[in-house]
Amino acid sequence: MTGIQSSTTARLRLAGGALVIAGIWGVILPRMLEWGPVAQHVKLMEERRVDPSAMYYTELERLPLRPEWVDRVLVLWP
Repeated sequence: MTGIQSSTTARLRLAGGALVIAGIWGVILPRMLEWGPVAQHVKLMEERRVDPSAMYYTELERLPLRPEWVDRVLVLWP
């Protein structure tokens, strides 16, 4: 592979990576705002007039990391 070919390949890979990131950031993440659990969380924050950009995680109560049924069904170490 010559220097020109490798440079072109590198540019195409960079452009492809940028397109993937732009697609995730511009399409997938905004659509997640309409998804059930995320939409409920956003609605709750808006009702409480909480600015998520100003929150510190040390100030929050324990966040539910997973549904309760997972703890009942999932056994990590018997």
